[in-house]
Amino acid sequence: MIRFILSRFIQGIIVIVAVLSITFLIFRLGPGSPFASGREMPEYVRENLDRIYGFDKPIIVQLWRHLVSFATFDLPVSFRLKGWGVGEIIAQGLPVSFTVGGAAFLIAILLGIPAGALAALRAGKLRDRVTMAAATLGVCVPSLVLGPVISLVFGLKLHWFNTAGWGSSGDWVLPSVTLGLISAAAVARLTRGGLCEALAADHIRTARAKGVEEKMIVARHAFKLACLPLINYLGPLAAGLMSGSFVTETVFQLPGLGRHFVSSALHKDFTLAMCLAGLFAALIVIFNLLVDILQAWLNPRIRLSDQ
Repeated sequence: MIRFILSRFIQGIIVIVAVLSITFLIFRLGPGSPFASGREMPEYVRENLDRIYGFDKPIIVQLWRHLVSFATFDLPVSFRLKGWGVGEIIAQGLPVSFTVGGAAFLIAILLGIPAGALAALRAGKLRDRVTMAAATLGVCVPSLVLGPVISLVFGLKLHWFNTAGWGSSGDWVLPSVTLGLISAAAVARLTRGGLCEALAADHIRTARAKGVEEKMIVARHAFKLACLPLINYLGPLAAGLMSGSFVTETVFQLPGLGRHFVSSALHKDFTLAMCLAGLFAALIVIFNLLVDILQAWLNPRIRLSDQ
C-alpha cells in the first residue's frame, strides 16, 4: 500500500508539472500579450514591463521561475486583476466552487445510483424505459438551459431561493441542483449498464441456481462489480464539479473559480491560468488515487501492488 501511494504521488507530481509547463508554453508562445489593452503601448513601456516581469529572459528560464514559485507556494500576481495575487483569487473563489460542486456531487450519487439500480432490476420494463428516458434527457440538456429553468421555477415563481448572488445560506441550492441533476443522469446510465452486465455474469447465475435470495445476490455480489466502472467516472466528475463550472456560475452569478478559468485564457493571464490548471490536475490525481484504493477494496482480485 505504501509503495503504491508513493508511486502514485511521484506520478502525480510529474503530471502536475507537465500540466503547468504545457499551460505556460501555450500562453507564452501563442499570439497576444497579457499587457495588451485597447490603446497602443509605446515600445519602451513594453520593454520595461518585459524586464520587470522577466519576459526578456529565455522561455526555459521563465518556465523554471514559475515552477519554483508554484512549488514553494510563492504564487505570483495576476496580470489582469491588478493588485491581486493568484493565491488570493483562488482562496476567495475556492470555497464557493467546493460548496456548490460538493453538494452537486452528493446529489448525483444519491439520485443517480438508486435510479440506475432500480432501472437495471426492471430491465425492459416501463420503469426502466422511463428512468432511462429521463436520464438521456438529463445528459442532453446543458446547464445553460437547465439553470435558467430551475431559477425561473424555484426563484422567480415560487420565491424559495435567490436566483443569483452569494449572500445567503441557501444560495448554493439552485446551482448545485443544476449540476447535480445533469451529473445524476450520467451516473444513472452507468449504474444501470454496470448492474445489468453484472447480473448476467456466470457466478450470479450460479448463485441463483443455488437458491441464494435475489436481494443478497444484488447487494453482496452484483452491485460491487457494477460499481467498478462507475467509480472510475466519479473521480474525474468530482474534480470537475469542485473546480468550478463557468456556465453555471455565470447563470447564477457566483464568485467561484469557473469564471476565472475562461477570463484568464481570454486575457492571457497565464499566471492565474497555470495555477487553476495545476489545481485541477491535483484534484484529478487525488481523486484517481482514492478511486484506485476504493476499487481494490471492492474487488479483492485487484491488488494495489500490481497496478
